[in-house]
Amino acid sequence: MKPSEDRNYKLADYLARSSDRYSLTKYKILMNWLPQTPKMRVLNAGCGSGEMNILLSQNLTWQVDALDIDIEAIRLSQKLKLENNIKNLNLYHTTIEDYIAPEKYDIIISNDVLEHIEDDQAVIKKFSDILKPDGLIGISVPALQWLFGYHDEMLAHYRRYHRKELINKLSVYFNISKCRYFGASLIPIALFYSRWLRKPYPVAELESESVKTTILENLLGFESKVSFPLGISLIALGTAKKLCLK
Repeated sequence: MKPSEDRNYKLADYLARSSDRYSLTKYKILMNWLPQTPKMRVLNAGCGSGEMNILLSQNLTWQVDALDIDIEAIRLSQKLKLENNIKNLNLYHTTIEDYIAPEKYDIIISNDVLEHIEDDQAVIKKFSDILKPDGLIGISVPALQWLFGYHDEMLAHYRRYHRKELINKLSVYFNISKCRYFGASLIPIALFYSRWLRKPYPVAELESESVKTTILENLLGFESKVSFPLGISLIALGTAKKLCLK
């Protein structure tokens, strides 16, 4: 049965992203993996409320395209674009499956998207189709199926991923150079709130108390440098496989 999202919960999740240190740290890990080669074409597939758009477009020589199926996500992304006076960003309201790329990309980024799509392998193939030979793909997804709970249900997730599963799916079309867990320190919070209490994550509470905020920043900063064998997210980087002509 197709999962059904809660629109109010999804909007609240969008609005929390701008101050969510966990998400921003995760995005910065991915950014640190990317080259800063000038004049790259970049696609942010499933841009959400637009925070990753801001990071990508800071390289003013890059042309960044961003898409999302959710019109509210596009509205919030447009608001951020205007607030930050960004000129090198185009926004598209469309699905990944229906998106027609103006030309192939040097880099494709897709954060927290595959779990929303029943046929995730078809979308991974679409990424391969619109990426240049030897182009880069950066992916993040929620990790560990045994953490699947209220948060996933409210956002209409089909699944969470284990490292081997994600690598196997991506490896059909990409050579995976990096794949790591992130957010090990947040596993108890995910279990307690999403699995057991069946309540939203306490993002606002963590952000509003200075002591908790400092502890969280220190933990996430440490985890950004040190990879643990478990975490609430997986982050991967791959290179498009070259076509073998027979």
